[in-house]
Amino acid sequence: MASNRYYADNTLEPTQGFAWDWSAGVGYHIGDSYLIGVDSYDHGMLVDLTLALSYENFYLDFDHNQLSGGLVVGYSLIDKFDWGLDILGTNVQSGFNDKGLGLYNDGIIDELRGIKTRNYDFDTGLRLTRRFENSQISFEYLHDISGTHNGWIVNTFFSHILPWRNWEFRTGVGLSAYSSDFTNYYFGIDSSEATSDRPIYRTNASSSMMFEFHAEYPINQDWVFLAGWLTTWFSNEIDESPIITRRYQHQAKVGLRYVF
Repeated sequence: MASNRYYADNTLEPTQGFAWDWSAGVGYHIGDSYLIGVDSYDHGMLVDLTLALSYENFYLDFDHNQLSGGLVVGYSLIDKFDWGLDILGTNVQSGFNDKGLGLYNDGIIDELRGIKTRNYDFDTGLRLTRRFENSQISFEYLHDISGTHNGWIVNTFFSHILPWRNWEFRTGVGLSAYSSDFTNYYFGIDSSEATSDRPIYRTNASSSMMFEFHAEYPINQDWVFLAGWLTTWFSNEIDESPIITRRYQHQAKVGLRYVF
């Protein structure tokens, strides 16, 4: 089963030969937008597809069940005594343009008119993890290799899984630091984008903090109910950007997953 790299039951570890798994479901997602001029809430139905592929020490994992999930490709260098060291590749920041960053938009947003497109990045680096019985702490150092911003990202995340009766509760808290190259690419304003209401903006390295809560309950042998909440708080370097309207983002989802 595709899994979340931030939690202790993830399957990002060596296998004997080739292995794969997948699942599908549907969910309703709602989230704040932190971009200026965008409607307060971005919401809609999404198809949730998850996929896990592994061969020996290589793996590809796409988790769409939890809000903190995403695409991960990697190679396990060390997996011993509850410690793991991996080479990791993943996307950190979603791209956006003058239409916003959501799937549900209604054309060009006046407050964002004239900004350049910010592309998705792809970052690689090292991931160090320490697993406990139901907990995990991880450290990641990543660098953009897509040519999008050429900056670095440092992630630290602690998580815990709590089974209770037929429920499974997952909580996690994370801290991230972003280089000035990353911060200025996504949230800076250069002279070609500046207007009377959108001044030139350059800043230094930035940071964010994340909290996640996720719950799952098996309805029957085939279907699982799931719900999640994710809040991200941004540092002043991001919050003070002329294209940012609030220093936080809340996201929530409810859905069903079919277990094959």
